[in-house]
Amino acid sequence: MKVSIDGELYIVEMMYQKMSAKVQINSQTKEIKEYELQENQTEHKSFFNSTRLMFIVIGASAAVVILNLLGFF
Repeated sequence: MKVSIDGELYIVEMMYQKMSAKVQINSQTKEIKEYELQENQTEHKSFFNSTRLMFIVIGASAAVVILNLLGFF
């Protein structure tokens, strides 16, 4: 959905099906400083949903690193 930079932090916001993630990544060290995962609709938690959320976080992190390597940031 959105990628922005605030000082030394990349802020990546993603939405996948019924979930959204907001990840803050340090632009210098590429470390995840903070993340927030939310379900857009109420439904029961399950292992499958937790796994999907982790893929979103990893995908957001990888997108920022790749964009940085390509010189977009």
